[in-house]
Amino acid sequence: MRTGLMAVLLLVTPAANERVEYVISQLVAKGFTQPEAEALFQDPRLKILPPQQVAAREIDWDQVIRGLVAPASVERGSKFLARYQETLRQADSKFGIDPIVLTALLRLESNLGENTGNYGTFNVFYTLLTQREEEQRWRWAGDNLAALATYCKSMGNDCFEIRGSYGGALGAAQFLPYSVIEYGADGNGDNRVDPFLMEDAIVSAANFLVVHGWHEDQEQALAKYYGTGQGYPRAVFAYVEALKAAETASQSTAAPQP
Repeated sequence: MRTGLMAVLLLVTPAANERVEYVISQLVAKGFTQPEAEALFQDPRLKILPPQQVAAREIDWDQVIRGLVAPASVERGSKFLARYQETLRQADSKFGIDPIVLTALLRLESNLGENTGNYGTFNVFYTLLTQREEEQRWRWAGDNLAALATYCKSMGNDCFEIRGSYGGALGAAQFLPYSVIEYGADGNGDNRVDPFLMEDAIVSAANFLVVHGWHEDQEQALAKYYGTGQGYPRAVFAYVEALKAAETASQSTAAPQP
């Protein structure tokens, strides 16, 4: 093992050493050379992030919905529909998902791309990899770390420049790196999948929903998107209804009078 990586591993526990090796072995299996994979864990920007200072609390979905269906929020959705109508129609044609549904999902996930997060994603997953005790959880982090590195290599991006949510989600659709690899779709015809490009985020979200059973059970597909049921599907559908009502009213106003 290279001296630089040995120096990094001396700073963490023996269990964490094994976890880093787990990620390196995955990367080598995905086509990285051993030095390429090890270099990620020798980078001086690699660090363990401090614990979140905000105490976990249960989401008040009723309050979330009140904010979503407020007039200003719905107006933003209408503008989004107009701006990305071509991509939304393409997604509807290919996947059979109403543009208003996709708009609602993106409104809830990232405020239509406005709030995508500013946490260093590589370090988010490195922290989870080395600090979580549960094997299922640290392996999940390791898999996403490997997926992130694979994505960055394919795009020619610097892993340590990628920013996302405190949970490691990326772009307007808030895809985890693993989901970018598995469910990401090209929305602008450049034969690349970029979660930070709105066109790709739109069709990727549509693809995820269809793969997870949208046409059989919409509520369940939304629950899988979010990771749990709770009030998420209810919030999406509330925004859908508010936006549909606004669009109908707008069309009625714009229609020529007899």
